[in-house]
Amino acid sequence: MGPNLWFLTGCTAIGKTTLSLALARFLDAEILSCDSIQVYRGAHIGSAKIKPEEMADVPHHGLDLCAPNETFNIGRYVEYAQSIIGQVQEKNKALLIVGGAGFYLKSFFANAIDDIVVPESVRQEAQSLHENFGLIALQREIERYGPVDLNPSDWHNPYRLVNILAKQRVTGQSQIELKQNFLKNNCPFDNFSRKVILLERYPKSLDTRIRTRVEEMFRSGLVEEVRQLGEMCPPLAHAIGYREVKKYIDSTEKTAEAVLKESIVRATHQLVKKQRTWFRRQIPIDYRINLDEYTFKESFDFIVNFCRNNRI
Repeated sequence: MGPNLWFLTGCTAIGKTTLSLALARFLDAEILSCDSIQVYRGAHIGSAKIKPEEMADVPHHGLDLCAPNETFNIGRYVEYAQSIIGQVQEKNKALLIVGGAGFYLKSFFANAIDDIVVPESVRQEAQSLHENFGLIALQREIERYGPVDLNPSDWHNPYRLVNILAKQRVTGQSQIELKQNFLKNNCPFDNFSRKVILLERYPKSLDTRIRTRVEEMFRSGLVEEVRQLGEMCPPLAHAIGYREVKKYIDSTEKTAEAVLKESIVRATHQLVKKQRTWFRRQIPIDYRINLDEYTFKESFDFIVNFCRNNRI
């Protein structure tokens, strides 16, 4: 068994950043972001990216990896994570992986990539089908290749369906065949000991934190940030905050800012609901703690004790 990989995760706005810095100092660890939006340069405010002054004494990885109009996918993330793990191991340090991006997080516990090479022209064809004829056209084209086994969320996710159809056009396989072949591959991180700490809060407390965060994003200039980003790739353009503000900017009939803020709060709550389901069903949790039940010091001490008892 290889060295430990430590994970600190939880729903958006739960309070991961402050705890992660304290925990990284205790573990003598560097931090790898597990966030699918913070990889984009210029996407600072809407992704709640840690500020340079906050991470001055703790090396961070996984931030600002590509341009906002360049799609960063799970395959690139896995390759990047493997590279960072190697670099940190050479320093004889630990790695603390911090974030709540479910698919990125799961890539440390199950295979997340395949060896199917999809030409960009094929992907663009699938994307054009959705743009010109809509979601139903995508679904019908996928079904044309054979049986489908997707949960309702994925079956109504255009980005997911475009990727599936592109792979079908390359391989000629049904979605079920693609899934079966995919599951045969091993996870590249199986030789590591992995310990997952899940942070939780009560719903009312989390709602307050979400609303406070949205207000802070607007005070910090979220609308202007979206304007400066210009053309955004689909994952960034569809991200909460960026999606709503872009629609607001492009609309000829401006809604009140309060309405715009509330739409972001509502979308964030929907994300939190999905994240909770994901953590419950997809990720092996080793330790969980409700931050509303303890002071920061008490929470940190409990987590430290868990880490001490689980060093391998």
